[in-house]
Amino acid sequence: MRFTRRKKLPTVLEVEEAKRLVKQPNKRYPTGLRNIAIMKTMLNMGLRVSEITNLKPSHISLTNRKLRVVSGKYKQDRDLIVPEGIVDILKEWKKRKPKNTQYYFTTLKGGKISERYLCDMVKRYGRRAKINKIISPHTLRHTFATEFYRQTKDIETLRMLLGHSYTATTSIYITLSNIDIEKAMSIFIPIV
Repeated sequence: MRFTRRKKLPTVLEVEEAKRLVKQPNKRYPTGLRNIAIMKTMLNMGLRVSEITNLKPSHISLTNRKLRVVSGKYKQDRDLIVPEGIVDILKEWKKRKPKNTQYYFTTLKGGKISERYLCDMVKRYGRRAKINKIISPHTLRHTFATEFYRQTKDIETLRMLLGHSYTATTSIYITLSNIDIEKAMSIFIPIV
C-alpha cells in the first residue's frame, strides 16, 4: 500500500480574529491607515502580496468599485468588484497617500512597499491582537477564500477571484470550510 503525504492545511483566521487584527494599526497615522487598508483589501478580496505591492492607482476606480489585478503569476489578470465595506478606507488612504507615485500602497516617501515589510507587519499586528497562530499575508488570502466559500459554496467563482488556473488548486477551501462541519459533529449528541 502506498502512502501519500498529506498536505498541511493553510492557516485561516476566524472572523473575530480578523476583526481584532485590523483594529491594531492606529489610523490617525498615515502608515496605520495604509496598513488597515492593505489588510482589509487582502481579507475582503483575496489579493496576493505581490498584487498588493504592485497595485497601481490606474488599476483601481473607487467610484465604480472596480479593481484590476495585474498578476505576474500565470498571467491571470482579473477584474474584481471592491466590496462596499472597504471603499471608505481606500478613499481615505487615497487622500493621504503621497501624490505622483506609481503605486497605490506606498511608503511615506511614495516608494514601493516591500513584500518583506508586509510579512513583518501582519505578524506584528497578529501578536498585538493576541492571535495564537503563525500568520502571514497569505493567511489573509486563505481567510478570504475560506470565508467566501463558506458563504457561497461557489468554487468556480472563487477560482476566478483568486486567479487560479485550475479548480483543483482552489478545492483546498472546500476542505477548510468543512472543518466547521467537523466542529459541529464533535458536539452533536447521537439520537439513539
